[in-house]
Formats: sequence, C-alpha cells, structure tokens
Amino acid sequence: MIVACTAATAGAQASSELWPELDVYWTPAKHQRTMLELSRSSEREAAKQQASVGLYQDYLQLPSGYLRAGYRYTFSTNDASYRESRIVTEVTTRVAGATSWRLVERTRAEFRWVNGDYTWRLRERLHLQRFFSSPVRFDPRPYGTFEAYYYSQYNTIARLAGRVGVEFRVWRASDIDLYLARQENSRGEPRRVNALGLTLKLYR
Repeated sequence: MIVACTAATAGAQASSELWPELDVYWTPAKHQRTMLELSRSSEREAAKQQASVGLYQDYLQLPSGYLRAGYRYTFSTNDASYRESRIVTEVTTRVAGATSWRLVERTRAEFRWVNGDYTWRLRERLHLQRFFSSPVRFDPRPYGTFEAYYYSQYNTIARLAGRVGVEFRVWRASDIDLYLARQENSRGEPRRVNALGLTLKLYR
C-alpha cells in the first residue's frame, strides 16, 4: 500500500508536455535584430494550457556574441489562473569552438510579475552544438543544453533543465528545431517535466 501511494504521488508530480513555438527574426541592419516569439505549452494528462508572446531586440556587434532585451507575457488559455509579465535581459557569448562544434554560454536575468507578485530569476545555460562542414541534406545541427535557474523567492537554484535536439534547414530562410526537454524542480509543482518541443524559425 505504501509503495502504491508513493508511486501515485510520484506520478502526480511528473508532467508530460508539448511545446510548439514560432520565432520570427527580422534583421534590418548588421548590428541589430528583432525577434517575435509565439509559444504554447500543454499538459497531456491535464487541461492546463498556457500561451506566451514575446518581443525582443538584439544587439549583434559583441566580439563573440550578442545582447538581448525584451518583454514576454504568459497567460493561461483556459482560465485566469496564471498571468505573468516578464522583462528579459541576456548576454550570449561563444566560449569555445571550432569549425565543427561550438560551445555557447547564455546568462539571462528575468524580472517577473506573476499574478501581481514581483520576483526575479537568473538563468545560466550552456549550449553545445555540432556542425557539418561538408554539404548534408537539410543541414542538421544536433545539440545539447544544460541550464540552472536561481529563484529570488527561494534564494537558491530551484530548477535544473536540459535539452537534446537537432536544428535543420527546411528551406532557404527557415529552420526547424526539434528537441526533447527535461526539468527537475526542487520547489513548486510539478517536480519533474518531460516535454517534446518543436520550434519553427523564420528569418528576414
């Protein structure tokens, strides 16, 4: 009986989700880029669904990376249980690499108003990606990421996350990013998230 209760509790704390997303990039000059993000998340086992709209401005002239600042709004689509306004600032830099691979570090600060309550969050991510020098159909670029989240309300790192996936070219000015994601949360619910993500990226 105890084993059955434990298994039921563990199952209730895990969430399987789908993360579709559309990213549109517009580069009017070599030093600046605008990005529009439209995304959605939905749980397979429950009716919980959320959508996000984000708008960001990038400065591309760093020696080995770029700066980003923007705003993101997330809300529940089936009720009014969740509303979040988020101001985002981040710096992304290439820390190592060669022709066939690249290691990129991203540091992101998020200033969040969740259902009216203010908190902030710091995210540190490493992104390792493989490139093929010889021509390959669809130009596949496999990658893996690892990310740690520091939450101000908990005063600790409360989330660890990772992704494995592949980006590939579908036509001249568009990419598809297909990945599997995992989150481990030491605070809040759910404690574990497994997600299948699909992002369409359009470039102008």
